[in-house]
Amino acid sequence: MSQISHLIVLRLRDQLLSEMRTKIPSSDPTRAGDVQAYRFQESPLEPVNYLWVSSGNPLDPINLSARDGRLSARDMENLNMNIPDGEIGGGHYWWRKGRITLGCYFVLKNYKQEVAADYAHKYFGRAVYYAERTNVADLEDEFGERAYYLWVYASNFYEGGGPPAQYIWRGEIAWQVLTHRPY
Repeated sequence: MSQISHLIVLRLRDQLLSEMRTKIPSSDPTRAGDVQAYRFQESPLEPVNYLWVSSGNPLDPINLSARDGRLSARDMENLNMNIPDGEIGGGHYWWRKGRITLGCYFVLKNYKQEVAADYAHKYFGRAVYYAERTNVADLEDEFGERAYYLWVYASNFYEGGGPPAQYIWRGEIAWQVLTHRPY
């Protein structure tokens, strides 16, 4: 069973693995070469395109905006919820947050810059699309915390350099999941 954040990471990994690797022909330059839960530790030159899913923000762990946190009464109003936060006997709601880190290392491909940019952005767009469509509503951990809905709330994607005709694209997709923890 485990804790809810870990279950969410595994669900996202499975969804992205299925949609971005398994269902894409191996000849497609936008196919994910590797999809992992937690830190990517291999050489990015092979598999070229990678994704890793993590809870929290592994690149900036002290960033308060990327940490899990309880929903406040104002958060609930913004979600159109009429439930007192922390009601006695009712539990409380949390935002569980994480990141999908991705990259396209077109170093050995000799693409033109515009072609590399097109492939990279198609890869990025597909990752956002399938992350947003990941169903987490059936997840419940061994402590009774239940997931309800996953949102992608921020992202960035940029060309990170490389020698001429060797383009590197990297980015992150920030997600959060509304959960409920009973008392």
